[in-house]
Amino acid sequence: MTDAGAGALGTRGTAWKPETRLYSDGVVTGTDGAPVVVPPHSGVLRYPGTAFLDPAGAKLPGAAAATLEQAERARAWLERAALPGGDTPYADMAQVAVTDIDALTFPNGAAVAAGSPYWRYVWPRDTGFMAVALCLIGRHDDARRQLEYVAAMQEDDGGWQARYLPDGSGDVPDGRGRQLDGNGWTLWASWVWWKTGGGEPGPLMSMIDAAVRAGVDALDPVTHLPRASQDFWEMDVEEATLGSAAPLLFGLRCGRDLLAGSGDPSRAALAEQAHNAATGLSAAIDEQFGRHGYCRRVSGRGGRDASVAFLLPPFRPPSELVHVAWREAVDATTVANGGVRPGEEWTDRATAWTPQVSLHALTAAATGETAMAHRLLSWLDLRRTRLGSLPEKVTAAGTPAAVAPLGLTGATVLMALAELEGRALPVPASAEPTENNVSAPGS
Repeated sequence: MTDAGAGALGTRGTAWKPETRLYSDGVVTGTDGAPVVVPPHSGVLRYPGTAFLDPAGAKLPGAAAATLEQAERARAWLERAALPGGDTPYADMAQVAVTDIDALTFPNGAAVAAGSPYWRYVWPRDTGFMAVALCLIGRHDDARRQLEYVAAMQEDDGGWQARYLPDGSGDVPDGRGRQLDGNGWTLWASWVWWKTGGGEPGPLMSMIDAAVRAGVDALDPVTHLPRASQDFWEMDVEEATLGSAAPLLFGLRCGRDLLAGSGDPSRAALAEQAHNAATGLSAAIDEQFGRHGYCRRVSGRGGRDASVAFLLPPFRPPSELVHVAWREAVDATTVANGGVRPGEEWTDRATAWTPQVSLHALTAAATGETAMAHRLLSWLDLRRTRLGSLPEKVTAAGTPAAVAPLGLTGATVLMALAELEGRALPVPASAEPTENNVSAPGS
């Protein structure tokens, strides 16, 4: 491959046909603190346990030349951290996942999905997962910085565009528009940050107020379901999808708790609105999506997808009916290489997508399906890149493809490993908040 060809990798989306190219082996920290992409098969190395370039390997323009002391300090911190999976065969995967999340986070707190050009943007969805993963290992300050960046990008009506530039400008790279699930993921991550000891939610409360109002306003007063919106598929649809409805549900529940726990009486009315909206939305999901086995579209067309996992722990209290539907969704979307595709109507039936594999591993771990969780985590572990990063896709032949690392996948793997260790994430409850059931920060 020529240098020009290598430079073009990862500049366009390829979601609608099987992808066999690997765009990168990973990322290293750049001189400006931003991620620098490591080309595949380049001979570039990272200093073990860090995101710094190892001078023993090939040179890489733009990579930071860390001193041995800096590299050793970073590695020592990682060795002291209470990473999930530390005493398991997944220890290296966990260490690399955390290191990759750090490398994908700019000095201003912008956490990009991946380092390659087409993914070098801040998705509220991906940031939510990465922030939660950092909370699980006690990195609440870093998680807050990521959430504060997303909060600064919030639109005037309380919602978010699909993705933003990482330069702090608030600009977007294209016109793909709003994605309602961003409200749910951001409220959830803010709630987890608070519940796991992040501190008082005060710095985030203006964002939380606006996001809750936008979530309430997004629901149809008759059907109680959200208006049509892109979800993690990033496709325009003409009807409500579970991929938007489910995140809005737990987002409203999390927002309700944050408002009620803020200690500000003026927010009580908004907390009540969030509770009422979540109650109506929960019933509508079970009635209107549940009637056809929790398919992706409210009409039932197109079959199941991975979003049914958003209706189970750690996002929603357990339900046997939903659990059965989730197992059926996993079976229906499993591809020949052992991974899964996003959904039954996803047109590429050969390639596995690691965000969905790791999501199902998380659901399995959180619901007691230990054997499935280990199978999926082992599958991911065996399909990492030369630098140990988790790619976005895996080809029919079982090789990593597209971008690596994908922060969303690494974060979800860390969450699944924590669940397996008994370090379960808090689950947004369905009960109405009262003085007796709203936990104090850090509880």
